[in-house]
Amino acid sequence: MKRQYIDMKNGSIRDPRFRNNNKEKLRKNLSLIDIEEFDGNFPEFTRPKNVGSFSLDIHRNYVNDYSELRYLSMPPEASTSGSCKENWTILSTRFQNSIYLWQLKESKKQNGSIAVQKEKSIWGFKFEQYLCASSPNGNPNPNEQVNTNAEFCCVLKTRIGGLPLLYGAEVDAVIKESQPPFLDLQNFVELKTNKHIGNEMQQAAFNRFKSMKWWAQSFIVGISKIVVGYQDDDGIVSRLETMDVNQLRKQSTDCWKLNICMNFCLKFLKFVKECIPKDSTSNDHFLFEFDAMSRVISFRNELGETRSRNLLPSWYVESMQKSA
Repeated sequence: MKRQYIDMKNGSIRDPRFRNNNKEKLRKNLSLIDIEEFDGNFPEFTRPKNVGSFSLDIHRNYVNDYSELRYLSMPPEASTSGSCKENWTILSTRFQNSIYLWQLKESKKQNGSIAVQKEKSIWGFKFEQYLCASSPNGNPNPNEQVNTNAEFCCVLKTRIGGLPLLYGAEVDAVIKESQPPFLDLQNFVELKTNKHIGNEMQQAAFNRFKSMKWWAQSFIVGISKIVVGYQDDDGIVSRLETMDVNQLRKQSTDCWKLNICMNFCLKFLKFVKECIPKDSTSNDHFLFEFDAMSRVISFRNELGETRSRNLLPSWYVESMQKSA
């Protein structure tokens, strides 16, 4: 599942949209210093329902069909087989009594480390080509050029702690026996690559730093299986494993707890709802920023000089106003 971001290169907090003026700013904080405060009962969370799907073609154009849906095609020999350390920023606005959230991703200089990460990301896309076919009876075509723009997306509806949620997710593949339309994502699989785990130290590092992200990505959309390709330093995959999402949780109980994850999610969403004024509009912009050093989420409104600029696409606003 790819994450969707607004790139701060074209919409940074230094951009006029987010510059402060002389008007009063709202500020609130949510502390995460004592993470154990979230160690309560697992909050109510309903299984996500798929309420729509669409494709994005190689040019990132919206297509209302299943053209980018991919079917899992496992090799015969394989068929039986979060972190509080990073800063993050979320941009939000309110429109028609709904709150919209975007994660901002700051552009970084193309140094050696970033170039290596980009190359490894391409390896992941290539791995998907080896396992995915464009039709139930088709075969994978790994000779195709990798294009990271095309994807198949589902729109999911659920509730957590009584709060209704609607969000989109890019999905990797569905099992061949399943055909659209899809009421949920139970028959979909997530595809991942990981370095070979050869000792207890490497397994402990995976459990501590990566397993929670994998679990969260799949759990919140209702995917129960992850197909993992274990690769060497050159990106060559030599072993496949089909992993149950619940297995990630069970093998990582000493590193993280799912109830803490979900209780924090609920707490943060309630914090968002509390912070954003009910009389605000889609021309009002708000920022939620997590500082890993202080372990505090701060909220502030950004009353920029160009308040007339709407973060939501004009076609969307006009369509929603007509339907209302």
